[in-house]
Formats: sequence, structure tokens, C-alpha cells
Amino acid sequence: MKPGLLTRLDFVFSIILTAFGVAVLVESLRMTRMEGVDVNPYSLPGIVPGFLGALLALCGIILFVRSVAAGGWRLGLSRQAFADFLTSSATRRMAVTLVLTLVYAIVLFVWTPFQLGTGLFVFAFIVTTEALALGRRPSWRAIASALVLAVICAFAVSYIFETLFYVRLPG
Repeated sequence: MKPGLLTRLDFVFSIILTAFGVAVLVESLRMTRMEGVDVNPYSLPGIVPGFLGALLALCGIILFVRSVAAGGWRLGLSRQAFADFLTSSATRRMAVTLVLTLVYAIVLFVWTPFQLGTGLFVFAFIVTTEALALGRRPSWRAIASALVLAVICAFAVSYIFETLFYVRLPG
């Protein structure tokens, strides 16, 4: 029996997710440890990224085992399968997500105050993914909801990082 598309995609994504999680974990271990400073060891810069990287790697491994058990390793690669992948709605959503995230990381995060950049990113992400899901422009109500959520998210993220994690944000 030929595995389904989602099983094959799970197989490929599990490898990417595991590699990314391991890379985050390794880089978090390379972060400064502040041995000479008398600080709480749980407040070191690499703790949260390392924990998240380990969890991502673990999730990737679990997904890998599940997809292999379901036969996802039989990718069934062909020109038609590749063309179908490139034209699928999942690939379009992934590309939009990647572009929006890169614009946030390279442009908004660098050139705008944190709250403004984060709010713009959240708003653009919600409106764009809503438009992709609907196949048309979202309603004014959905746009207004996205705007409210973006403002709340921008202030909440800023508050949490600055107040709870003691991280100085740009801008």
C-alpha cells in the first residue's frame, strides 16, 4: 500500500524538525554561561532556547518514528509528484509563512521598534493566511479582529519578555 501524501510529508518534515531542534540546542549550549557572575542558573540566556530546541528535536523524532511506521519513507518521487507539491496549497501557505517570517526577522525586527514590528507581523500573518484559506479578501470584521489581536499580541509579548524574562527588546 502506497503511503498518503501527509505521511510522506511527515517523514520529510520530521527530519527537518529534528535537525532544526538539534541545531537550536547546540547553539544554546554555546551561549554565554556567565560563570563569573552570581546569577540564578535558571535565568541564563541559553536555558529557554535549549529547552525549546530539545522539545523540537523530540517532537521531530516522534514524528519520524510514526511516519516510518506508516511507510512515509517511501516518498514516491516523480516529476508529477514534485509538480503537485510545488502547486499545492500547503506549499503556498508554507512559502507565505516563510516570506512573512523573513520580512519580520530581516526588516521589521531591525528597522522598527519591537512592538510595532511584532504587531505588523501578526496583523499581516493573520490577514494573509485568512485570505489564503478563504481564497478571497477577508471581511472587514476579520481585518478588525486581526488588528485587535495584533495590538494585544505586540504588547503582551513585549510585557512578558521585558517584565518576566528581563530581556531588553529593541526600540
